[in-house]
Amino acid sequence: MTLSQKSQQILFILVVRAIIVNCFFLKNDFHKSAKKKIIFKHAKHQNDLFEETKSLIPEEANRWLVEKGFEFIKSKEAFVQNDTGEIVKSSRQKVPGCVANVYIQTTLVRSDIFNASRIQVDGEADALVSRGLLAVLSEIFNQMSPDEVLSLDPTLIAEKLGLRRVLSKGRNDGLANMCKVVQLQIKGMSTDSEEIIDCEEAILEDSTVPRVAVLLSGGVDSAVALNILKQKGYNITAFYLKIWLEDELAHLGQCPWEDDFRICEAICSQANIPLEAISLQEQYKDRVISYTINEAEKGRTPNPDIMCNSRVKFGCFYDVIENRGFDYIASGHYAQLIFDKKTGLKKLFRAPDSVKDQSYFLCTLTQQQFEKVLFPIGHLQKAEVRELAQSFNLPNKNRPDSQGLCFLGKVKFEDFLRAYLGERPGNILDATTGEILGRHKGVWYHTVGQRKGIGKVLDPKATSRGPWYVVSKDPAKDVVYISNEYDEEAFKVARTDVIVEDIHWFTGEPPPSVKTESGAYQEAQFDMKIRHGPRIVQGFLLLKDGSSGSVKLGKRDGGLAPGQFIVFYRLNSTECLGAGVISERHWAKFLVARERMNKSVIR
Repeated sequence: MTLSQKSQQILFILVVRAIIVNCFFLKNDFHKSAKKKIIFKHAKHQNDLFEETKSLIPEEANRWLVEKGFEFIKSKEAFVQNDTGEIVKSSRQKVPGCVANVYIQTTLVRSDIFNASRIQVDGEADALVSRGLLAVLSEIFNQMSPDEVLSLDPTLIAEKLGLRRVLSKGRNDGLANMCKVVQLQIKGMSTDSEEIIDCEEAILEDSTVPRVAVLLSGGVDSAVALNILKQKGYNITAFYLKIWLEDELAHLGQCPWEDDFRICEAICSQANIPLEAISLQEQYKDRVISYTINEAEKGRTPNPDIMCNSRVKFGCFYDVIENRGFDYIASGHYAQLIFDKKTGLKKLFRAPDSVKDQSYFLCTLTQQQFEKVLFPIGHLQKAEVRELAQSFNLPNKNRPDSQGLCFLGKVKFEDFLRAYLGERPGNILDATTGEILGRHKGVWYHTVGQRKGIGKVLDPKATSRGPWYVVSKDPAKDVVYISNEYDEEAFKVARTDVIVEDIHWFTGEPPPSVKTESGAYQEAQFDMKIRHGPRIVQGFLLLKDGSSGSVKLGKRDGGLAPGQFIVFYRLNSTECLGAGVISERHWAKFLVARERMNKSVIR
């Protein structure tokens, strides 16, 4: 080989080496640049998110998170589809310490280009607020590298995102636990790690589970509900609600609240759970008692139990404890809440025990309230609850079920009405002939369909022509109409057709079946309950507008009265869809028909 050839070979080697060195530095510069862009993008995204959250107030936070949850559902597209590198997915794991069922799966992408890595956080939750928190975490983490995620302190994640001040302690802990699960999943997918990590054990070692306020009444149902939650490891405080009526009407009869509270103390002592008695007397007076008295005075049929649930137990009670860090309210109601993944909403279903089912009493709750509610015994039969009471050896395991309205205790409803409305006598008329058959002491003492107790206010001669039923009332004239022909054809329409108003749907919108394809309202068939109990009747609803319509029942009902709630269930299903209130126009139809009948008789 000549000198010239050797020189050319050496020059070639030097050139190749220079190219390799330059490529190395180019690679490092590119990687640093890319990393700076990723960090900048992450920082900018975090700042944008902080701008969204900094002006939020606690009342708006849940709504904002729900919106984030819906966006998360719509935008769940795997960003790793166009990557050519290695894709590793963790197992789908449940986040410990959350009452909601939250599942997370982390995807690690090792790119072929310069060995860069990034992640995608995916998952689902059966509560909208929890899904919103997962969406926020996913937005941030999807902009970060695995090392950046691992460097985060989970306990400070809510602070960095500007959410700590608007979230309860339980929500903050839940967000931290989600972050820990992602970090543990990244470690588990690392090629240089052979450690098998138990997410639940690793998280629960330093985590506080969500706090649950359990409504304890002294009855078996709520006591079993409390012990079920205790078995699951939740952070529980029990509350006994002391209401206004118990003191105010104590002179009418024995009030059981002191006995109830002593039993609650025994239950909580056995379970080693703190118990508090909270007075909601003024709130109860304003929100339930006033409603009951006003409805009764108008001659309508009130349902204080329904109002107690929506306005007190899952209403003002939560307002009272809102700033104490509780995430949920639990009760001993027989009903089931099930999360619908398609809509992101919770659905209310009847309990398997048709006799004890209390979905009727929950018909005015809202989605916002559903988010905060737990029904630990809703999936059980009453006999199963009794068995659990025995197995827990509860102090009240043999206590009989309470009867009557939620706020009356042993006070009779008639005595309650007399204490606040007194007496306002009026005539009792034969609905067919107009004959005066007796005198009542107030229209509020009688309900449509009533048979028992009418005889004592009728003329003795009329009593012998019974049985008599209350078929309608005219509160403006203080008249009660009765008939001994209630089962005859003349009263068929009055016992099957009603006008309903103040219709409320749990989804916020009526079901699709009530409209044609063109958007016009049409008759839709539902299962219905007219009152609490096992009886289900099928009927048709024809909406007039968004909040009122007409109902036609398939079978005659014993007493359709204004003020009464009709609860709608999906046809041949246990799903509760909403409810409406029977309007006075039901009476108006009957009274107009009677006036026409009387005029035709006179002619």
